[in-house]
Amino acid sequence: MCYQIADKCSPNLLNNWCIVFIFLNAMSSAITLGGNTIILLSIYKVRSLRTTSNILIASLAASDLLVGLLVNPTYIALTVMKAWFSPHPVYKMENFLWTQSLVTSTFTLCAITVDRLVAITSGIRYNQVFNKRRCYRVILSIWAASLTFGFITIFVDKPENASIIWIVCLVVTVPIPSVIILYSYGRIFKAAREQKAKISFLNPAEATIMLKNRKAAWTTGVVIGLFFLTFFPNIVFSCLDLATEDQCKKARVYRHWLWAIILAFSSSAFNPFVYAVRIREFRGAIKKLLASCLRLKSR
Repeated sequence: MCYQIADKCSPNLLNNWCIVFIFLNAMSSAITLGGNTIILLSIYKVRSLRTTSNILIASLAASDLLVGLLVNPTYIALTVMKAWFSPHPVYKMENFLWTQSLVTSTFTLCAITVDRLVAITSGIRYNQVFNKRRCYRVILSIWAASLTFGFITIFVDKPENASIIWIVCLVVTVPIPSVIILYSYGRIFKAAREQKAKISFLNPAEATIMLKNRKAAWTTGVVIGLFFLTFFPNIVFSCLDLATEDQCKKARVYRHWLWAIILAFSSSAFNPFVYAVRIREFRGAIKKLLASCLRLKSR
């Protein structure tokens, strides 16, 4: 199904490379589905995990779950059908899913960062400043915006217009959140240094909360770092695509871009492991869920 005559002007992967691409997508899909399902079940089952911060993490996990459920299978289907860079409905679906996922991920990461900033700088006023009602409003706004951006791509017919839409989406969803995230973390690090000097003067309860917030901020930083590290090659290929006018060369750029795309979505598989390693409450909840599943199987 993957083998075809070599065509330098085709965006479709050739021969054994398409088998590798399908295998990587299948593996990424399985890991992403399993990991993010466990994270969502942990938040749903364990009452103590239903904090404002973890509600935002649940939103990100839901977005990551959709990557494994819809995005990776779509890439497998496009590779099998050799429908990349075509007017095929499945390729239009890929454009929608890619855009929706990108907008949801970047702005949710932005919201998580702002949440950590408020938690560290506001102290006991945190629950008043960033309560659950405001959190749900932020999440609904992010998902509404991501769906709107995604639906725009469905009505784009010409490849050159699709490239323009992609660049606009890239500008809106990467630089703006990046500036907010960098500014927020600048303030977080400054506040953390100031609090470190004061920690010996705090009572044990305040010191525990401070240390917990700092650890949560570092965990968020790891997730954000992974996202931008895996996504950066796509920015490079976006610039190459925009600078290339010849359609044959564009197709070859796109063929190589596919590997950067799968790398970008691999962060959806990594995130659950970050939560499990960095957040003790999640580790405990995951152990309980796995133990419960093993008991059910043994009956």
